[in-house]
Amino acid sequence: MAPSATESYPPGLFDRLTSTTSPAIKDLQEAAQLALQVEFTTIPVYLSALYSISDTESHAYQTLRSVAMEEMFHVNQAANIVVALGALPKFTGDAVPVYPGYLPKANPKTTPMVGLFRASPDVFSNVFAAIESPAQYGAPPQGDNYDSIAQLYGALIAAVNAYPGNPFKTTDVPGRQRTNIYLGKFGGNVNEVVDKESFHSAVNEIVEQGEGTVPPEKPLVPVESFGTYNHYGKRTDGTYGPILGTPYEMSHFLKFREVALDSGNFPPTLPIISNPDSSVYTNPRARRLADSFDHHYSLMLRAFEAAFKAGAPDPYFSVVLSIMHRVLPHLSRALMSTPAFAGGDGSVGPNAAPAWLYRSDIKRTFEKLTQELAGEVNQLSTSSRESALNTHLKAALAGDKEILMAAEALGL
Repeated sequence: MAPSATESYPPGLFDRLTSTTSPAIKDLQEAAQLALQVEFTTIPVYLSALYSISDTESHAYQTLRSVAMEEMFHVNQAANIVVALGALPKFTGDAVPVYPGYLPKANPKTTPMVGLFRASPDVFSNVFAAIESPAQYGAPPQGDNYDSIAQLYGALIAAVNAYPGNPFKTTDVPGRQRTNIYLGKFGGNVNEVVDKESFHSAVNEIVEQGEGTVPPEKPLVPVESFGTYNHYGKRTDGTYGPILGTPYEMSHFLKFREVALDSGNFPPTLPIISNPDSSVYTNPRARRLADSFDHHYSLMLRAFEAAFKAGAPDPYFSVVLSIMHRVLPHLSRALMSTPAFAGGDGSVGPNAAPAWLYRSDIKRTFEKLTQELAGEVNQLSTSSRESALNTHLKAALAGDKEILMAAEALGL
């Protein structure tokens, strides 16, 4: 759960990870769960902006989509670490991100406020790049009140290194690791975590993709005086000139900076409300679609938890990925094409947007949810103004019945 703007956290986790020569397994589990929540918190943030971009062929859209897919890989890999430490990954309850807020247990004085925003060059620069900002070389590990995600992982790495023996195991654990995730050309290779070596490989890939890894012999310095640079190249401030080192790869940070600095070619976006609150909508259709989105999102989170439970039926492909790829994108775009207020114009806005709220009190049956979506389609006119909304609702409905039947059969 994200803290408020005035709330901060005591460094309790960091103290427990480093104050003894042998960190407790429960503290390693808590640190790994925190890393999982940090990774997952970014996904609705990136997807909200992604779905607001009208031109799906644009560089901004494709860049953001690739990052969102890689974050799914990070979540899966972090969940594997939790399982290998003998715990079950949590995606519901107090593990659900709340927007607007900060990354879980981050330092509110040094990290950005994250929220659900309409895409823009400013959002790419001041939110997305700030989330993925690299730590300076030599920055200390931080367990809570961390200044960068890399420093949080640094605390987890240091604690695992300090643990005597192997804290990871694959037998007699309540969870199951997932190595069968497939994200096309994006993401990475999800590995089973069985020992410290495989743990280090998993974390290194996460950090290098996100903030980028800064080689110790080539600290990341945007501008260097003559005579101290390694080469000429594109610097972190977007200019071209002398530079001392670069990250090992094109990290999320640099991808976002590149898009932000090319503001003249930024694609058009849908006129949505940032940090939406469906309780203030006066357009009944917007409220109904927002409610449907939250119910599907909540089902996906419950299924995500079940997907890592050993011995339980596996809803990963039939429910989790199906909702994420076949339902939520279309429901998002349907919402973003719908005026938030009665009498509004969807081409002008302000339009509704998903709030990504977790609903623990599901009162309607899965069949009822499908019927409600079908009802929305039937109520639409054939006017050109509603054609985009109609298209997305029909697409969401196409796979909805099959997905919800699978969820019901699995006891979700």
